[in-house]
Amino acid sequence: MIQNYETLFETTIRSFLGPKASHIAGHAHDERIRKKWFRKVLKKVTKEIQDIETNAMHKERLAYWSECSLNVLKARKFDEAVLTLCILKLLAVLLGFVTVGPRRIATPAYFQTPSQHCTVQIMNDDDSRQDDHESSVAARKRLIDQLRSEGKTNFETAKILSISEYQVKKLRKKL
Repeated sequence: MIQNYETLFETTIRSFLGPKASHIAGHAHDERIRKKWFRKVLKKVTKEIQDIETNAMHKERLAYWSECSLNVLKARKFDEAVLTLCILKLLAVLLGFVTVGPRRIATPAYFQTPSQHCTVQIMNDDDSRQDDHESSVAARKRLIDQLRSEGKTNFETAKILSISEYQVKKLRKKL
């Protein structure tokens, strides 16, 4: 058994459900309650999978394995080994390994939305949030100027920076 199993149980569940799962460490050894928390987490995972941008076959397999995991929890006799294997298979598919061999059909890509970036800064107690917008605009202006000196068109610059051509023109006027 893992040392500090109870804490690991609580922090893992809280990663998905937040403060709703506070003070559940003591229930880590109660199969009935543990199963209830696993079900809540897997329901959330199943919903989150619907928002993943991937091809239809990949999303279908992700949904299949998350639902298989939920079905293991619905069974009369709880088999934690089967649940573990279903979750590992879900993890494999999430990472792009969908066949029996180690062949990947997808590679996960992670990004932060601006609001997620601000959340991280708040969590880190960083007060430089006010300067972020200005510094990113200044950096874009410098990049646009550099690309312009290299002879790139507005369209090429927009593609490189992943912004609209209109935004490039607008920033160039401010140079």
